[in-house]
Amino acid sequence: MFCKKMIFVWLLFYCCFGYSQTVSTVFKKLGEQYSVAKPLQYQSKYVLYKDFDSKKIEESYKGSFYKNSQNEIYMKIGDTEILNSKSVNLKISHPEKAIEISNPVPTYYGDFDMKPLLELCKIEKFIDYKSYWEITLTVKPFSSLPYSKIIVMVSKTYFLQKQVFYYNTATNFSQDFRKPDVHYPRLEIVYANYNRNAVNASIFKNSTYFTASGKDGIVLSPRLKNYEIVDQRNNSNN
Repeated sequence: MFCKKMIFVWLLFYCCFGYSQTVSTVFKKLGEQYSVAKPLQYQSKYVLYKDFDSKKIEESYKGSFYKNSQNEIYMKIGDTEILNSKSVNLKISHPEKAIEISNPVPTYYGDFDMKPLLELCKIEKFIDYKSYWEITLTVKPFSSLPYSKIIVMVSKTYFLQKQVFYYNTATNFSQDFRKPDVHYPRLEIVYANYNRNAVNASIFKNSTYFTASGKDGIVLSPRLKNYEIVDQRNNSNN
């Protein structure tokens, strides 16, 4: 239910924010860690709670992130895989048994353009702890963001440790339309096991997922052979 939202949440750290010169520096150096042309790996855990203050886990997903020295990216969140290589962008939904193929998306990791999000959010707190910084953002009224508050924790080595998202839209968790179960959820994402070990090159190769055939078009790999293909590339009809 929340997997697609989680993917959006994971991408949110590309668009960080500024509050003071110190906070700006923290996020600039955070971006440099993710953008440098070196391999990067880490694991993540996504935990959804029904309410802002709930302690009972409603849903939980594990995630993985891999980047090579060419800044090609592969990530998996729950049952969804995403690849953005130099030649293609793939989104594979295993529950839906579908693979979406599109042109690669230029990935922006460098100095963040803070102005757009400063129009949507304001930094309420910036706390310097011994091993990490904690930044609390509140979303301004009439913002398009689906959150009321976001908490970001950045380690002193300039990697994300944790993010907490408080949704400002109600979600009905009930499976029975006659008995609504409406709540304002909280999503927590914890990041761990950062390293710069080399990543298996096959993860970023098209042939791991599909091959192109002049006669038959796209031929999926054996593990994906029964999946629906949605080809959205600009040259897909060429």
